[in-house]
Amino acid sequence: MPGLTMEETDMGWEQAYGQAGELAALDQPVVDDSWDYTGVRAIIAIALTALGEGVEDSAPVPTGHLLWHLGRGPANVRRLAAILLGEELAQATDIDPATVDMDNPVVSTWVWLTRTWPADGPWGGMSRGIARGQTDPAIDILTSWAAQAASTGLRRCS
Repeated sequence: MPGLTMEETDMGWEQAYGQAGELAALDQPVVDDSWDYTGVRAIIAIALTALGEGVEDSAPVPTGHLLWHLGRGPANVRRLAAILLGEELAQATDIDPATVDMDNPVVSTWVWLTRTWPADGPWGGMSRGIARGQTDPAIDILTSWAAQAASTGLRRCS
């Protein structure tokens, strides 16, 4: 499979996922097991990991830079994901988990973000407040919410 191996993503992914959780929590009323928070955190983590590729010394991605990329919508997040996963996987929807390395946290997160969801649940055992009747993948529904979380983070840091 193209993209990063588990060893290459561990440190950057863990840092990005932690920062993403902090940003997502700024705008989500339920931050433990909601579909909304899980998706927003995942989108931010994918973007941060991709934007951090090739940056020396694990320098943090400026929140304004993150916001700019998220503000360009789901297609831009898919372009960022291509840096990590390759173009084919980044553009896919409803990826068969048996065809990818689900032990890689970036890959398993991407599979979750790009699956379609039942209109009336269940949503992976999570509560869902945003767009409950929509079946579109979380990447399509929640990228604007991820941008809003980054915007809130930027305002709080100013």
